[in-house]
Amino acid sequence: MSSSLKISVIIPVYDEAETIRSCIANVQECCGENSEIIIVDGSADESTLSAVDDDGVMLLASPPGRAVQMNCGAQKAAGDILLFLHADTTLPPAAGSLVRKALSAPCATAGAFKLSFDAPSRTIKVIAFLADLRCRVERVPYGDQAIFISKSKFHELGGFPEIQLMEDVEFFQNIKRRRLEIIILKESISTSARRYLATGPLRCGLRNTFLRLLHLCGVKHATLKNMYRRREKQ
Repeated sequence: MSSSLKISVIIPVYDEAETIRSCIANVQECCGENSEIIIVDGSADESTLSAVDDDGVMLLASPPGRAVQMNCGAQKAAGDILLFLHADTTLPPAAGSLVRKALSAPCATAGAFKLSFDAPSRTIKVIAFLADLRCRVERVPYGDQAIFISKSKFHELGGFPEIQLMEDVEFFQNIKRRRLEIIILKESISTSARRYLATGPLRCGLRNTFLRLLHLCGVKHATLKNMYRRREKQ
């Protein structure tokens, strides 16, 4: 893909006022001028949008739900490429060039970065290693790996399924069913380990694995979401 292609970075947020400015600065540095930033707030008070003081950033309000928010941002995107970024995830240098190059490969449909966390914990490093191994074998990255795809292909696929949990998993499973190529870059993003540290790294990792197994067994999305919320509060 040509370096002239514009990248739309879509950031779904919910109470991310403390992190959003540093996130915007990181995107601007790593994606360059030929990109746009779209922040989609799912909270009722739109507190994250209020914390943004950059007129060049598109600010949208949406009903809550990560899939709903990302689809909302994609509908407003002017770019040729969509990059979906969590507010607590940091892109690597020259991320824009890396994404364009990845999607220029023959038959490449979508991709993501390698996962890493911002904590020095040995347990968290092991979790990141295992997650990367799973991702490269299964070819199903998670949303915190900065998913990217051409806008035309995204809409052709129907966008993210608007479910309460595992929208990223089902999105890539849809791509795999069509036997389309998924690129996993060797360059890493750095995502916050705050949820792992709050819950306990091992406990959080086992919880995520357990929920994924239940998803594979066909457990309803609403049930999975309720289990996720319940365990987050424990």
